[in-house]
Amino acid sequence: MDYLVSLFVEKPAEMFANLFLALTILTIFLVGLSFYYDYLKKKESSKKIESFDRSLKDLVEELRTFELLLSNQKQMLDEHKYILNRMEQEISRLADSLNNDENITSAISLAKEGLSVSEISKKTGIPSEEIEPIVKYHGPR
Repeated sequence: MDYLVSLFVEKPAEMFANLFLALTILTIFLVGLSFYYDYLKKKESSKKIESFDRSLKDLVEELRTFELLLSNQKQMLDEHKYILNRMEQEISRLADSLNNDENITSAISLAKEGLSVSEISKKTGIPSEEIEPIVKYHGPR
């Protein structure tokens, strides 16, 4: 303890200058160390950001691929839907035609039996205008 006291008592200005110099060097060293630590952390963060950026680009590319696939499938589904609608219309048209043919056949047989235009129209559901020629041609003579 006497040694420390003697340092401050014998040459206080020199000791103060040495102490100030030591603290300055220590401060500069600690600041440099903190800058180096900050540099390492930034470098590590930069690598992570680059990795995330690559992953994001890959993900965007995959999403674009899925978008194209879904777009193609939507187009194919729309085409199939159109074809099915056309087939449904054709089937409906054929069914109507068949039903109409059956009604006409029924109207012809009723006309041959001698029924009137209004009676045939009620039984078959065919308008009177269409039944009149059938009765004239196929009716009793």
